[in-house]
Amino acid sequence: MIAYSCNVRIQLHVFDYPPVFCYACNVRTNRLIGTIAALCFFALPLFAQEAAIPHDDAANAALVVSRITVTGLKKTRQSYMQSVLGKYRGIPAAELDLNDVEITLRDQGLFSDITVSCGLDEAGYCTLFVTVTEKISFLPLPFAMYTSGTGFMGGLVVMDTNAFGVKDTYLAGGIFSSSMQMAIMAFSKPSLALTKPGFSVSGSFAHRGNEAHDGSNSLALAYRTIGGGAEISLTDKLTEHTNASVGLRYDYTNISLDDDFSSYQDDLKTYHAFSVNTAFGARFSQLNEWFLSTKSVRVAARATFFTAGTWAQSANAQVSVQQNLPLRRLRIVAQGAGQYSHGAPVSLWASQNAVGTTIMPDKFVSQKMLGAHAGLEFAVAKTKFATFSVYGLYEQFFGEDFDGSRILNLGYSAGAKMYLAKISLPAVALGLSHNVSQNKIKFSAAVGIGF
Repeated sequence: MIAYSCNVRIQLHVFDYPPVFCYACNVRTNRLIGTIAALCFFALPLFAQEAAIPHDDAANAALVVSRITVTGLKKTRQSYMQSVLGKYRGIPAAELDLNDVEITLRDQGLFSDITVSCGLDEAGYCTLFVTVTEKISFLPLPFAMYTSGTGFMGGLVVMDTNAFGVKDTYLAGGIFSSSMQMAIMAFSKPSLALTKPGFSVSGSFAHRGNEAHDGSNSLALAYRTIGGGAEISLTDKLTEHTNASVGLRYDYTNISLDDDFSSYQDDLKTYHAFSVNTAFGARFSQLNEWFLSTKSVRVAARATFFTAGTWAQSANAQVSVQQNLPLRRLRIVAQGAGQYSHGAPVSLWASQNAVGTTIMPDKFVSQKMLGAHAGLEFAVAKTKFATFSVYGLYEQFFGEDFDGSRILNLGYSAGAKMYLAKISLPAVALGLSHNVSQNKIKFSAAVGIGF
């Protein structure tokens, strides 16, 4: 017999690469929200004109990029673009990789249309010419949703992914449902170089009813929390492809157990806690006319000190691969990840999102787990507004169940995605996950917001 469930969700990822901030008062990463929104934007591409570089090899060898001209900017500051593209100044024109320039610009996540070329300007200087069309970065986003697990959810999030024209990011808003009321805010400034570190600050306050489920989706614990937290982090771009961060967080959480679970009274208590966290990441990008694909590694660790005199440790590591194939509409998508924690109360255990799987129950939590998925994604169509794709993945989960026993689940997921071109909203997705080991299927609809 196959069991079915249905979820509609929106996934708020408040950091991409590098991680700029995190927020939540012990918010599990599987807290999902759905949205109803229709957006149509039109942009008129601009084109720069320049004199062609001479074809004579000796002349080309003598030409060095000395100027960078960026046109089409409306919100982004010219000084910011000069800083981002400054690494190409001084490169011989014959060695300049225009595809690498476009990848650098695509990685910013700010532009929908990009044209790059190299030539001589009117004064005769060898110049890198860049023409861009900016995405919509300011998003007042109302949303509403219904899920079988949580009922109705709604709220409003206001964000800007290019604040002040220098890719600063802020987010503020509220999320409401019958079991949760949450207020969130965050601000981040990216690091542009080793000598120009960035920072982020975030805070949240929430009241919610929580449930922890075991691997078979049976209720293992129910409790209520009210509290808030604040965090400040420093980020640094170590090299062109690597970054690191370190942060300090304070949390206050008042916990009350449901009557049926009073036996957990000694394990779940109201607490004040200070956390120190650090992370290191590396990322490499690859571009064709269909996908901006990345390969990345990230390692993070956290130590949490409770005022009662105890402490907990946690660590997460993941490797992600997106590899374009000779059939240019097709790419490989794969990820492997591990999550470990020790000494943490159940309220701080992680969900399966920490290891990149979808086949486990949405409210499942664990201290130790490994997850992996691998498959293919195919670009079906591309318009001026979005790229549409379908995907299929094999998934595997191995971890510790709520009672400490070990579980191994296998399954697959498949679905469709829409990558929006004119707005800083990376993907809208519909998906299906089948846990073959338990013969359970669930559906999801998600709008993912990344910075």
